[in-house]
Amino acid sequence: MKKFYLAGKAVIGLAFVLFVSSCATTTSQVDNGTPHFRDNGSVNAVLQFSSWDYTFLVRPQYAEGGYLQQVRRENIEKVLEQLKVQRGTVAVVVGWTYTGEVLDRVVSDWKTILGGCGFQRVVILRAQFGDNLNGSVIIDDSTLHLGSVQSAARGG
Repeated sequence: MKKFYLAGKAVIGLAFVLFVSSCATTTSQVDNGTPHFRDNGSVNAVLQFSSWDYTFLVRPQYAEGGYLQQVRRENIEKVLEQLKVQRGTVAVVVGWTYTGEVLDRVVSDWKTILGGCGFQRVVILRAQFGDNLNGSVIIDDSTLHLGSVQSAARGG
């Protein structure tokens, strides 16, 4: 009986050690050198771009009655003025469906529009799950003077 008790304690102790060590294990993210965004706290405005007809200002929220309102490129500056948005860094989050030449055009247009609104830094990011921008793949960053960050980030 005493042998079973000691064996049981040994099994429980081993299980505990394995449990603790498995929680401490980290996984590495394979990114093939693709740059990832790490400045979430310094972003003054975030635009969620689905299409030119469905773009939303999600930071600060441009909403009415609890519903996000569409922001058209023609009135983006007016909306930014209305919300008194500082013109430091703006991030545009673009979905995975945009690739190649279409994505190049979207990036170019947003850099022109938002640069014209006075933003010092315009960052175009790939959409990811959640609200935190940190870890998002950078498609383009105006401060890095990258005409094309990487083809892997651009999806083509």
